[in-house]
Amino acid sequence: MTSATFPATADLSTAQLRAVATGEQRSLAEALAAMQPWTTLDISADELAQYLSSEDGGAQRYAVAVDGALAGIVSLRFPWLKGPYIELLAVLPTHQGHGLGTEILSFVEAETRRFGGRNVWVCASGFNDRAQHFYRRCGFVEVGSVPDLVADGFSETLLRKPLT
Repeated sequence: MTSATFPATADLSTAQLRAVATGEQRSLAEALAAMQPWTTLDISADELAQYLSSEDGGAQRYAVAVDGALAGIVSLRFPWLKGPYIELLAVLPTHQGHGLGTEILSFVEAETRRFGGRNVWVCASGFNDRAQHFYRRCGFVEVGSVPDLVADGFSETLLRKPLT
């Protein structure tokens, strides 16, 4: 796998991935805090805003925009075990069910292959059946369960999509 980074922006067929603009962190955090899994995990908008606005050289965060409107967020940690780790992939409720998540995953997979990567990784909360179903439908397989990773009393399921 070559040492490289994902592009700064990407035009998908129905959306654009771009840097998260100043001020968008707060509105994204408030939207996420009202969604699963963050409501069950009791993760506040303040905590999410801090995460989204923190400087982290190992992570690349994209705002997802559809027709100029904020539609979600994706954060990638790359490199990570022969491919990227999707730290966060969230599509806002008004944009769910239209294939946007699948389109984002296709972008991640194409970029991973371009770099010679072998895997795409993600964690989904054990109780988050909808997310787990989505990732499995997209070809991810469960690798294991990690208890108390994000919050005490909850397990995260580590999933991997092998690209070979």
